[in-house]
This record gives sequence, C-alpha cells and structure tokens, in this order.
Amino acid sequence: MSVPEPGATDPREAILAQLPARLRQRREELAAALSARLHHDGQEEHVEAGLPRRAEETDDDAAAETQRERDLTDLARMTSELAQIDAVLARAASGDLGECAECSEPIDAARLNVNPAALRCAECQQLIERRQARSRLLGA
Repeated sequence: MSVPEPGATDPREAILAQLPARLRQRREELAAALSARLHHDGQEEHVEAGLPRRAEETDDDAAAETQRERDLTDLARMTSELAQIDAVLARAASGDLGECAECSEPIDAARLNVNPAALRCAECQQLIERRQARSRLLGA
C-alpha cells in the first residue's frame, strides 16, 4: 500500500469537498429545466405552472397522449433527482456525507463520484439488493 506524498490530498476528501458545489449547480440546472417545462419551454411566462396541452398541438390523440406521458415521466425524473440532491446536501450539512447508512464505514470515493446520492457502501448495497431479490423471489 502506498503512502500519500506530503501535501497530497486524499481523493475521497477532495471528492467530498467538491460534491456540494457540483450538486448545487446540478440543482440549479434541474430547477431551470423544470421551470421551463412547466412554463411551456420559454413561451410567454404563465403565472400558474402546468404541462402543455398536447392535444392542441396535434389532431392525433394517441401522439398527444404519448407526449403527455413523456412529459409526466420527465417531470417525475426531475423532481426525484431534485429530492435526491436535497437529501445529499442535507447529509453534507450534517456531516454525514460519504458515510454508509448501514455500517458507518466510509463510502468509496469512486462510488461517491459516480453516485453522490449513494447512502451505502458497495458491500452493504449489495446485501440490501440481495435481500430484496430474495424477498421478491419468495413472494414475501
């Protein structure tokens, strides 16, 4: 195992230090995208938010319904990601960012870099997923 050079920064600590800023930037991007979708993609600003009326854009009801379902899916994905970002920022504020919720061990830097919302280390996450899969198979 190599010893870090004097003055070298621990990669995990560097990632933990930059995650909140990255997440706040992503949150701003998502909030802007969400607002644009709900306020009809830059058209005249509406006081009330809402999805575009796709039936007015086409006389094909099936296409309009498909587009509306896509709109709803996109909104659900964006709001879910916003909630995850808020949860990570809350963990950062409380000092729990990067700590496994199951075993309290540090979460690997590479895992946090790829998935800042990771609540568990890879080992604990695998155990949880195996239990869930076993429960589904057994119908419990």
